Amino acid sequence: MNFNKLSSTVVTRPRKPANNENIIYEKLKFRRQFLLARAPIDQLTEWNCLNIDKYYLYVHPDLEINRVDDALKSIVLIGNLFDPIQPEKKSDDILRDINGNTKKLDDLFLQVKPYIGSYALFFKDDKDTIIFNDALSLREIYYYTKENLVICGSQPNLLVTFSNPEIHVTEDNDLLDFFDNHLEYCSMIGDQTYYSNLKHLLPNHFLDIEKREVHRYWPTGFIERLSLEEAVPKICSFLQGSIRAMVYRHPIMMAVTAGWDSRTLLAASKGLQEKIYYFINDEGLGVGHPDISVPQRIFNSIGIPFHVHDVPNDMNDEFRKIFFNNTFFASDRILTTIYNVYFKHHSDKVNVIGTGEIGRTRFGRQPKNLNSFRLAYLMGYKESFYALKQSEQIFSELLPVSQESGINILTLFFWEQNQGNRWVVGNSESDIAIEEIDPFDSHLLYEIFLGVDEKYTQSNNILFTEIIRQMWPELLGWPVNPPHRLKDKAKWFLGRMGVFESLKELKYQLNFMGHLYKKWRGPLAFSFISGSLALFFV
Repeated sequence: MNFNKLSSTVVTRPRKPANNENIIYEKLKFRRQFLLARAPIDQLTEWNCLNIDKYYLYVHPDLEINRVDDALKSIVLIGNLFDPIQPEKKSDDILRDINGNTKKLDDLFLQVKPYIGSYALFFKDDKDTIIFNDALSLREIYYYTKENLVICGSQPNLLVTFSNPEIHVTEDNDLLDFFDNHLEYCSMIGDQTYYSNLKHLLPNHFLDIEKREVHRYWPTGFIERLSLEEAVPKICSFLQGSIRAMVYRHPIMMAVTAGWDSRTLLAASKGLQEKIYYFINDEGLGVGHPDISVPQRIFNSIGIPFHVHDVPNDMNDEFRKIFFNNTFFASDRILTTIYNVYFKHHSDKVNVIGTGEIGRTRFGRQPKNLNSFRLAYLMGYKESFYALKQSEQIFSELLPVSQESGINILTLFFWEQNQGNRWVVGNSESDIAIEEIDPFDSHLLYEIFLGVDEKYTQSNNILFTEIIRQMWPELLGWPVNPPHRLKDKAKWFLGRMGVFESLKELKYQLNFMGHLYKKWRGPLAFSFISGSLALFFV
């Protein structure tokens, strides 16, 4: 645990001796989480505590924390930062650089942009007191909008546990219906939670702690356009530096599948292979699945060890109980992997994960006649009244941002809602066993991706092909995501025929007409439906 401070504000207390297995599991409760409060919390005496003016920041002992103070401000880094340009720098070195170049709040956002990491950053000066997190919001932040002992923290469970007054379940019937009848896995839409006045801080936003308000801090202007030839070397250099920085500071492991992201990160790791543990978890896939067979062939050819982990169904009841209490959206989906692979055998490593989908126009081009229904449809919630209302609100907020920045509104929506609500859950679940870092997780890198013409970032994946070609061209000798299931083969065939996207759009238009019919039953229904059909065929 590293602390940079000019004042005696860190409170640490001696640990009770661990003499049995129950003590070990006790330390897993809310592991790698943090909580910001307005007064001391006696139940968290085992956690590290920083007193910052009138606030008390509690941080689990297994979560790194660094602090820098000067005469004008305090900055606290909860989590980690890595520098792709100077890989040898540690989090405290980077935080000192950030502090030295930050005179006001806007400077802070610019200074953090070039780094990767899974972090929350607390900033306080004589004008502002705020907190925000990494570009993907992997280090999650939930906050309470009313007066309470607790202000914000890693999970709703944590805030509810230590709240005073007590935080209650929402009374919004539409939201409750969404949770009961529509929510798939953990694909939340919007910033609401299961609890009244308890919200989720989504990517590209910061929390004003004093006012308990959220504001957008990114993007700040029009995204610079880049040619393919300009973008590829920038991306390659960034990813290679990120992997080098992680290897310099930690033993790391990297899952490799048949997909684009892991192939790209494998290419970025060239020259560092001997320092990386490459693997795949066989979660019922079988040897014939591309995510096992393709990387096995690759690693056999390049002569690097590759580990296929069988995942037993064994489970400790106490671990399971703590796991579900730690993370609100926790599920059985990867529980046995977290316990039997990461917790039992690899908790000393940092797990490299990858989210390059923002550079692949995941939700497609922005249509000329975009509407809020399409947003709910893309998330699979066309029948949820709550999701439709949220989509209207999100659409109205994102439209001017998209126009000012030149970013495809569907990509912004995918980033902030799909990734910011769904993707982050797996990382939060894994915190009980292992730290995870994403080398793509940087505003600087995402700005480069978004500056590339979308003709290179759609299903043809030209951008990622060229990235891999520049770093390790031999890796393009194996197929990426070859179709395996009958459904995948049908999509591949229709794509080869050049009709898949048109059929997908037709399916959407038919669903949209059904939505309009339900909304406008009566004389107006026909005109709305006719207009919708006309839009598709124009």
